[in-house]
Amino acid sequence: MQIRLMTKEDAGEIADVLNVAIASSVAHFGTVPTDAEEVLQSWHATSETYPWLVAVGDDGGFMGFAKGSPWNTRQAYRWTVETGIYLNKESQGMGVGKTLYTKLFDVLALQGYRIVLAGVSIPNPASEQLHESMGMTVVGDVTPAGYKFGKWISVRRYQFHLGKIDSGTVPRPIRSVSSVWDELNG
Repeated sequence: MQIRLMTKEDAGEIADVLNVAIASSVAHFGTVPTDAEEVLQSWHATSETYPWLVAVGDDGGFMGFAKGSPWNTRQAYRWTVETGIYLNKESQGMGVGKTLYTKLFDVLALQGYRIVLAGVSIPNPASEQLHESMGMTVVGDVTPAGYKFGKWISVRRYQFHLGKIDSGTVPRPIRSVSSVWDELNG
């Protein structure tokens, strides 16, 4: 397996994995299918500051992706990032999620982010286990958070600190994805 930065050629496969989650689960709160163009627009809007990583198998086949995104637009939150991860069904339970998230957290930490947040619709034992295996702690449940498939759904919020945070910690400016990727993988 290889973890790499997303390219425009990945947009269709990312849309496909998202559409499975949209159509058949509450892991994604979307209700309308997406397409490659919409994925590309999101990627272009955020990829310089927020990493989009793709896992591919030894045969080059798409396995899944993980990304960072803004948690809140106010300036004091700029060191806080929200993460998302989606895997093909065939890639689940093989360590792909943990490998993707580990690389994502490494990139985010090197960029200068300090706080990672994630939301998991519950119950979702596999996703809960993944987030907890990454050392993320539960900071609360939003009950309910949304309505899909004729029922109310709760979301568990997870948090992780990428580095030391105390009263003496002064965050540095966030670095670009491309600059830290080369440093991490060079």
